[in-house]
Amino acid sequence: MSQRLLPFAILALLFGAPGVVFAQTGSDEESYEDDEWDLEDWEEEEDFEEEAEPEEVVEAEEEELELASPEDAESLLEQAAPDPADPTRKRWTSFKPVISLHGYFRTRGEFQDKFNLGRTEARGVNNPGIPFERYTPASVGSGVVGGCTGDAGTTTETDCFTGDSRHTFANMRFRFSPTLSLGENIHVHSTFDVFDNMVLGSNPNSTPLLGGAGPEGRYPGVPLDTLASTLLPRTPNDFRDSIYVRRVWAEITNRDIGQLRFGRMPHHHGLGMLYNAGNGLDHDFSSDIDRVMGVVHYADFYLGGSWDFVNEGAIRYSTPVDAVPIDATQRDDVRQWSVLASYRRDVEEEEARARKGQWNQRAGLYFLYRKQAYSSFGSTDEVGRPLEFTRRRAQVFTLDAHSKVWWKGLRLEVEAAMIWGSFANIGNLEASDQRYRLRNFGVAFEGEYRLLEDQLGIRFYTGYATGDRDVDGLSIYEDLYLQQSNNNRLTNFSFHPSYRIDLILFRNILGAISGAWYLRPGIEYDIVRTPFGRRLGLGADIIYSRASQEVQAYGRNPNLGVEIDASLYYQSEDGPELFDGFHVLIQYGILFPLAGLEVFGQPDAPGLKNAQALRLVLGVAF
Repeated sequence: MSQRLLPFAILALLFGAPGVVFAQTGSDEESYEDDEWDLEDWEEEEDFEEEAEPEEVVEAEEEELELASPEDAESLLEQAAPDPADPTRKRWTSFKPVISLHGYFRTRGEFQDKFNLGRTEARGVNNPGIPFERYTPASVGSGVVGGCTGDAGTTTETDCFTGDSRHTFANMRFRFSPTLSLGENIHVHSTFDVFDNMVLGSNPNSTPLLGGAGPEGRYPGVPLDTLASTLLPRTPNDFRDSIYVRRVWAEITNRDIGQLRFGRMPHHHGLGMLYNAGNGLDHDFSSDIDRVMGVVHYADFYLGGSWDFVNEGAIRYSTPVDAVPIDATQRDDVRQWSVLASYRRDVEEEEARARKGQWNQRAGLYFLYRKQAYSSFGSTDEVGRPLEFTRRRAQVFTLDAHSKVWWKGLRLEVEAAMIWGSFANIGNLEASDQRYRLRNFGVAFEGEYRLLEDQLGIRFYTGYATGDRDVDGLSIYEDLYLQQSNNNRLTNFSFHPSYRIDLILFRNILGAISGAWYLRPGIEYDIVRTPFGRRLGLGADIIYSRASQEVQAYGRNPNLGVEIDASLYYQSEDGPELFDGFHVLIQYGILFPLAGLEVFGQPDAPGLKNAQALRLVLGVAF
């Protein structure tokens, strides 16, 4: 047997062994609050009590029955088992799968003003530079046939919309996460996104179906975009699909051994600083991973390990097109293994301790190792042969630690991660004798204290991500690793994009917390707060941000900005400790940019402009 298949065989034997108990109940309610490894679901399964048998069955069992021999029983089962290909045969088993439905639907309105911070005027050109150019309206610098006045004899002019600085739009997403349960110990989970962040009003039937302009590509009966009569699915006139399959994975639980998971599943640890499942109602991005993972536990301690399929490199698609694709070669594979050690009490025990006024604690340590010998990333034809390889010789080690302590109204939570390793080449289709070293570190802290029967919340968040003295820029949209010129150390650390602390600078302009640190004090007050989940309240935060390395900031100054955010939120009454129901969120933010975001080398340039954001989020979670 191949060495790569040996772990699969061992796990299959362990978790497929006799002793698995089936039940005809559905899966437990699933919360969309991100959690570490979803251990609550496992703990709740252990508390399952078998249903009482009907009286008729009990009376029948009291009668003396003549039992068949093992050989006769096996023969009868073989005769009763239906042929899967025969639709006229009934199932001989009495167990039927149960499907539980979870997910959410949301619609968001966005108003973004001067997110390019006025750097267009400061630089004297239409392009404010990366990443600010993403928020310069497309109308700036665009030509207008007939000029700004619309006279037929006027030539095309490109300065008609130089003052444009706003984006106003709305989008939607329907996240559907059904769970198929075959008994209490076998579950198949899945996640689908329908109209994933689709801009409302996009894909009208006036948009050319075949691309380009002209009547030949338009929907019949729609001569002008002004006369659009309906909206189409994304596929005919958009490069994005209407439905995305995000995840599908199975969970098999053996109460004597542990749990086996396999498939494409969410990847989350701790606060979600490094790996974030992105299950929040207002989240956009997620960490998903293909893996086979086993978890065992003793008392309140959990130990897990996984074999991950991070990147198989070139994939060969044979002809005909319905043939099964294969990994073209193992030479370019990125291989990864992980180990998890975690401590946490049973959920019921935590709740009992909280009612008694006792403190609770959770802690976890997560280690990952990955390696890659060669890369085919630079190949122009991954389907054909031969491929073009680059010697990568990469080894990466990741250590992620998390701890959470809460007592009465106090919650203290911290996550710290370190990434170190080495690369032979960081580019594609090039050879270098230089060895690059990876040295990254990041930490996030959240502290909150609730009083007045949990109606008033006072919070303080802070975090730090290492920067790099040899690169220019702080956003995730700049290829920072390939900028290396003076040394061979890669030290810039980035948080996950779904770990958000503001509305403007990190969430939108920079894309994530990267090469910077921040301070965020805030307050929250629930005007209405009922035991069954209804909430109506206000919140406000102040965020000060600063670059970790002064030379990495755009203005060669570490001070990036001060942002003030305010929110009004409402959640309908659906049940104690439940996320389900109707949600409304109104947010406003204003960013005061500091010297670190200015245009370097232009002291006489106009000053930066304040950026503003206004958001409306409407959602239904189930």
